[in-house]
Amino acid sequence: MLMKFHDKLRAFRDEQLNISQKEAALLLEVSNVNLSRYETAERQPSLEFLHRIRTKYKMTDEQFLDLLTEDTTVRRPMETFLEQAHETQNRYYGQFSELLTELMDEKSFRLLLLYLRDLSEKERKELLAQLIEQIEET
Repeated sequence: MLMKFHDKLRAFRDEQLNISQKEAALLLEVSNVNLSRYETAERQPSLEFLHRIRTKYKMTDEQFLDLLTEDTTVRRPMETFLEQAHETQNRYYGQFSELLTELMDEKSFRLLLLYLRDLSEKERKELLAQLIEQIEET
């Protein structure tokens, strides 16, 4: 099966990284609308944006070349795919460790984490959704 760049870009975000389009747009420093245009082939990426995708998504050379080429007739077994997805997620999540270390210096951030820990999962999701909504409005 041949997949085009836009399909692979969306699949990598969704299947390999397991992140929302909103999270990806924030990470890539583009609007949701622009990322959607890349993922639906309404817009072609610049070389600078391709570099940003590779860097921010923490792609291996093989993953990046696969993204750029249309020939995907050689498919890896499902086990290999799942292992690669897990490794990709670990690389992606790893970039947050530096940010987390920096934020841990803030007393208010540590307090927030403690409050969030004591909430039920439902309450935590609702509170975080409200917080994100407030941030997006500013």
